[in-house]
Amino acid sequence: MSKVAPALCSSFKGVLPSDLLMKYTVKGGHDKLEYDLAVLNKIHEQVKEAQGDSRKDGAAMEARRKQRRQARQELSDNEAIELLKQGGFM
Repeated sequence: MSKVAPALCSSFKGVLPSDLLMKYTVKGGHDKLEYDLAVLNKIHEQVKEAQGDSRKDGAAMEARRKQRRQARQELSDNEAIELLKQGGFM
């Protein structure tokens, strides 16, 4: 139990190890533990799929960073003043 408690507590936020102990040591607790572990494994698989190889691929990560940077291009002072005037702030 002490080996799976950290993984369960981190995946199911707000669950204390003492909650797990009380939940799994009663009659039918083993079945609950097996079910929760199956759900835990499914969650971890989905997270792993969503992350893909992006963590390992530095070039792809750099390309995405540059893409985001270009998307948030900054306004010049004149453009900012014009937007404020259009919005009725000046």
